[in-house]
Amino acid sequence: MMKIKYGVPPVSLSRESFNKLDYKIMGLAFNLHNEMGNLWDESEYRHELAQCCTAQGLDAHEEVAISLSRNGFSKKYFIDLLINGGVYELKTTSGITAGNEAQTLNYLFLTNTRHGKIINFRQDSLTWRFVSTTLTTKQRQEFSIKTSEWNPTEKQGQDLLICTHELLQDWGAYLSINLYKEALCFHMGTPIENEKQRFIPISNKVLLYVSGLSAGQDTLRNNLQKYLKRSNFNELFWINFNQNSAELSSLNHSA
Repeated sequence: MMKIKYGVPPVSLSRESFNKLDYKIMGLAFNLHNEMGNLWDESEYRHELAQCCTAQGLDAHEEVAISLSRNGFSKKYFIDLLINGGVYELKTTSGITAGNEAQTLNYLFLTNTRHGKIINFRQDSLTWRFVSTTLTTKQRQEFSIKTSEWNPTEKQGQDLLICTHELLQDWGAYLSINLYKEALCFHMGTPIENEKQRFIPISNKVLLYVSGLSAGQDTLRNNLQKYLKRSNFNELFWINFNQNSAELSSLNHSA
């Protein structure tokens, strides 16, 4: 089972409670942006906003650790700001992206909270995005695994299927794709240090590819097959995580 430890305990706030808290925090953030401008690094805005919140009697903590562990695998994340138990992520980018939202959602799932916010200080005017979820831990543990295209010839195939099922059973669905990928590689005996690594050799005959697509799977399958044919590997195992389902596919040179 996965164990989670928090540097500071999060609090599952109702939408009304979060909105009341956020009204205070955004007032401080606007004042800070007006005073500091938009050219500082993220860490400076984070520290200054934490100081402002503390001065107003709020309980603010910077870079709060979330530590995950499971059967020897470990992973650590850091929430930019935890204010009265609420999750806040600060950015200094040209714009808030879907990736920023996915990161914040991952933190909400891992902390069993429902509401968070991203604040971007880089633009001329302060920008932000609410991030919320209605999913409960129980709902995230209701998943399906599709294996209609799963017919591996190499022995690692059965282990990978079992490991995927166990991870979803223990952790639930909807978490970061890179988290699943890193855990799978660790338990398959091929730990990776770079989460951006796309193709992972889990033996001298088998490649692993992990994705998180909700559309375009056929196009990716075609390109994965082309990649495999030009490689020195016999088989490619592909796992696609899509919300509360995972699909395992085995590709080989006969296709």
